Amino acid sequence: MQRKKLLNLLAEYCNEQGSKTFSLKQLNERYQDYSVIGITGKTPQATVRRLLQELRDKDDLLSFLPKKGFYTLGGEKLDFLLDEEKEELSNIDLSKETNKEKIEHIRETYFRSTKIVKLAKEVLGTNCLYPKCHNTFLKEDKSPYIEVHHIVPLHKKGIDKIENLSVVCAHHHKMSHFADIKTKIAIEKILTKETMSRL
Repeated sequence: MQRKKLLNLLAEYCNEQGSKTFSLKQLNERYQDYSVIGITGKTPQATVRRLLQELRDKDDLLSFLPKKGFYTLGGEKLDFLLDEEKEELSNIDLSKETNKEKIEHIRETYFRSTKIVKLAKEVLGTNCLYPKCHNTFLKEDKSPYIEVHHIVPLHKKGIDKIENLSVVCAHHHKMSHFADIKTKIAIEKILTKETMSRL
């Protein structure tokens, strides 16, 4: 039961960050009180570490890079993914697969600097940079919900630096990834201009 609650918390955290890769330190900083998922006592972080190991070893829902100290959320049995990945995977047609016994999908993981994400929010603000957008809303803790977006994606050789970042609402973040090419190019130009005007 605790594993399932932690898994839900991890999915929430990953959606919030826009990345399926995280460290235990980052989790502990974000959730200083794990009592929300029923983990109490003197060493809740130790319990979370044990549960992460179980999610990795028993459930195959996490992978771990020991040298880097990062976990990546994923696995064949994971039935909830990051919001944008749901849309991305819904477009994959597996009907033409020839080997029904084993289908292997390889996904590259790009490590994002959490410091640069924090810096982007501090420098660029917490309102969507898309002109005349009013989609930013408040979360339960009364802080504004905003997503940090790489204007040129990391997988297209974009850099993980402030000049390549923008802050956008969820709607414009989705558009920048899934709209038609003409719209994506227009959004990229707009966000680049807006970011540069604030630096």
